[in-house]
Amino acid sequence: MTDASISPVTGASRLPTVLQIVPALAGGGIARAALDTAAALIAAGGRAAIASPPGPMLGELLRLKVTHVALPPERETLLHALGNVRRLRQAVAALGVEIVHSRSRAAAWSARRLARARRIKFVASAHWPDRSERWATRRMEAAQAQADAVIAVSDFVADTLKAHQPPRGRILTIRGGINVDRFNPATVRAERVIRLATQWRLPDDRRIILFPARLDSDRGQMRLVDAIRALGRRDIYCLLLGAQPTPTAFEKALGRHIKARDLGGIVGIAAFCDDMPAAYMLSDVVVVGGKGQGFSRTLIEAQAMSRPTVCDAGSGASEGIIPGETGWVVPAGAPTELAQALDQALKMTADDRAALSHRAQRHVRTLFSVETMCQRTLALYAELAAPSATPR
Repeated sequence: MTDASISPVTGASRLPTVLQIVPALAGGGIARAALDTAAALIAAGGRAAIASPPGPMLGELLRLKVTHVALPPERETLLHALGNVRRLRQAVAALGVEIVHSRSRAAAWSARRLARARRIKFVASAHWPDRSERWATRRMEAAQAQADAVIAVSDFVADTLKAHQPPRGRILTIRGGINVDRFNPATVRAERVIRLATQWRLPDDRRIILFPARLDSDRGQMRLVDAIRALGRRDIYCLLLGAQPTPTAFEKALGRHIKARDLGGIVGIAAFCDDMPAAYMLSDVVVVGGKGQGFSRTLIEAQAMSRPTVCDAGSGASEGIIPGETGWVVPAGAPTELAQALDQALKMTADDRAALSHRAQRHVRTLFSVETMCQRTLALYAELAAPSATPR
């Protein structure tokens, strides 16, 4: 099923009360999509609630007048999911929830149980294409496939689900959207950029390559370090953005990898920041990696900020780019090809960069605005809430 098959929301559409179950409110793409959807639902006349552990985005959630249902930190165990069912039953009844929308595999198991018990609709968002070998996680993936509608964040994820865990209900692709007013080069003041450059101690005379991704596992950072070495340029600085307050095992291994390749003055690691528009403005090219990635909000944000981008082929991330026009797509796990793409991006003339900037911004505003994402999601809610729709 394609996005075009969803009927648009009209004045006659009845928008339901929706409970979204979110793994964390820590500022990631899943939480951002949930809050944006909840805000749009309320603005259109519906009612919205989010169940999640408390987190940094809780204040924003409450300012949006979204009802919050507190949960303990998410764990991918069936015992944890069963405990959440007990916690959520009373909230579902009290709020008159008509649709429960899971935004993680663990939440899908809880959502399915709630939907069956209350005879309400169940929507599941699928963000990852991988099929786990763990028995408990496979049960959660099976619950996700039982939804009345499965929202895949990319065609790559949708096709993988169809091949390995075909959903019983509808499956459609709704890609993530961003706030194009926030991610706009014209709105970023110089002092914000200077503040970050000073905080990260970035060299003034270098071209900046930015790779924003959590350092909990290898998401392509190791391959990028190898590509920087193959590139052989000393006029660059590669910033791996995503360190935790306490270094993870992978971050320590990454540091050793950088040192072993004698790139200590060329590649650096820094913590995530709240001002990503300013971070993108500091960069000359943005890299997104990780074979099999479901979707990349970072890639969309960078293009909105007029930055050349490079990502891996064979993933949902590559669906967010126009190869050769808004960036480069390279084979996954190929440092030499990545180095070549980086070299091409860094050698662009001012006219070439201006042309890419125009194409990238137009691409994002046409296909990846938060308004587009929310309109499609709300249209799905309205269809499921229609009297003719029957819970599975």
